[in-house]
Amino acid sequence: MGAGMSHCAQLIAAIRRSRTGMTYGDLEALKVSTCPWRRLAEGAHLYLRPHEQLQRKPRKSDGLVVFRVVRGATNWTA
Repeated sequence: MGAGMSHCAQLIAAIRRSRTGMTYGDLEALKVSTCPWRRLAEGAHLYLRPHEQLQRKPRKSDGLVVFRVVRGATNWTA
């Protein structure tokens, strides 16, 4: 991860790279921040692209909460 990047930017980059999303344990294992979910809550909006949003929801298989960066809904109709 980049040396000049903020904690939140590093976390968002790691979540983007993850194919299956990241759990609280996965975020802690990165050793970027002592409280990564707080960093995401404080500043994720600064590092997401205009069409993206941070999704946090329980995984059906085991109930663990998973963070993902997903594309947001578009405002146009066909």
